[in-house]
Amino acid sequence: MKHPLTPCLFIFILLNFYSTISFSYQEAKKATLAGQITNYDSKTSVTLFINRLGQINEPLQIQPDSNGRFHTTFEVYNPTDAWLTYHANFLILVHPNDSLYIEFDGSKNGRPQLLSTVQFGGDRAETNRDIALFQKMYFSNEIYTNRDNQTKAVKELETEDYLAFNDIIRRKGQALYEAFIQKHQPNQESRQWASFFIEDDYYNNIHFYPMDHRESRHLEWTDTSWVVPKGYFEKLRERLPLTLSNLMNTYSLNSFANAFTSYVNEKLRGEHKVGDNWGVSPAGGLMAPSQSVDSIKIHGIIKYVPDSLLMEIMLTNVFFDALKKQNIAPYEKYYYIAEDFIKQPYLREPLYQLYLETKNRIEKPEFYSEAIFRDVASSGSKEVFDEILTANKGKIIYIDLWATWCVPCLAEFPNSRIVENELKDSVSFVYICIDSEKDRYLSTVSKYQLGGQHYFLSNQQSQELRQMLGINGIPYYILIDQKGVVKEQGNHLRPPSIKEKIKKL
Repeated sequence: MKHPLTPCLFIFILLNFYSTISFSYQEAKKATLAGQITNYDSKTSVTLFINRLGQINEPLQIQPDSNGRFHTTFEVYNPTDAWLTYHANFLILVHPNDSLYIEFDGSKNGRPQLLSTVQFGGDRAETNRDIALFQKMYFSNEIYTNRDNQTKAVKELETEDYLAFNDIIRRKGQALYEAFIQKHQPNQESRQWASFFIEDDYYNNIHFYPMDHRESRHLEWTDTSWVVPKGYFEKLRERLPLTLSNLMNTYSLNSFANAFTSYVNEKLRGEHKVGDNWGVSPAGGLMAPSQSVDSIKIHGIIKYVPDSLLMEIMLTNVFFDALKKQNIAPYEKYYYIAEDFIKQPYLREPLYQLYLETKNRIEKPEFYSEAIFRDVASSGSKEVFDEILTANKGKIIYIDLWATWCVPCLAEFPNSRIVENELKDSVSFVYICIDSEKDRYLSTVSKYQLGGQHYFLSNQQSQELRQMLGINGIPYYILIDQKGVVKEQGNHLRPPSIKEKIKKL
């Protein structure tokens, strides 16, 4: 005769189960990714973008050998998905202590084509096979491929009609998910991952529609002729509450946390009073002076985010965003809030470690041995430009204009290092930092271990240079030939694409 579990034993097992889950996320553990890219092209970079919760993704460069074999390790606190990028990119999932093996055909350019060749081995192989099959279905489906239809709807439809259109997108996503279950019979972990991922389009569309709709109508930031309707962002709450099973969808969670800022801003709009030095734009964006924007964000998140896990992720993101830009002030000023509200070790510990690293780098920056710093404090912007030409006469010059607060600028620095190491004998790499604070500038150069020549411009010099070169946005790049002639300039001259252009000079 079978005996039922006694209540005490059942409770003990249940508590032990949850303590095991909690304990497994207490500290960072290594994950290993190894594999081979068949038909490997060494000219194409391999990058892993790890989607850690509450953080700005930072690329991990992978260097395969001549046969396309690679091996890398990284630390994770919790199940984490990551974009593996070669010609195309796709998501993989790893747990702490996992060792995952992957092979794919590097000659395939499109996601569905590449995903058709992917094979997995080691830990989480079954889950990743299922996830790859799901992504192949998704990236081949009209939900993803028919972006023109989405763009047209954003432009032409008013709010109520657009929400109806978005409901159709959601139903198509749910049908795709059901087809995936029916066809491939995936394991439970894959089902949970796919069911959360497939909702991304629905919630991201809600988030971006007001901004994109206004842009399609060429409305200025403060133009009130079209304002997002009151209560519009309430639909974002439908995705709550978050659960432990959602933690492995780190890409989707970070995306949703970003989207939920629109809900918070809508609530903050109700607090705005005439005479306040901040406000919420007609599209739902927060407008505030740089010195007060963090406090307003933090206040809004704590007061209006109804889910504790989402609140912790969003608070973590506010602090991480500042620290990644070498700005330690918000964390130091609101440290007590971080301590009181960010409880999860997989959020709190990486945040604190990043603060310590950033603080140390600001106080004691260590630079790459080949970095050269030019003092141009007393020079005008034209003199600075002339000095660059004179100092590098007879060489190809690649100029990178950037700022410490510019996330796209920082994202390109790992690529800059790779290209610089390849071409430094024939090309002068010049980095001009504008509109920034000097300690953060030095800390950033130290963090990314950039070589080349470095110029720091004051706000006045930065404004002059912007006007002289007609710069509207950064990063901004300038390619100059051996005769000192500007051959090309603009935002598009990113480091990965510059090598072929340089070879033609």
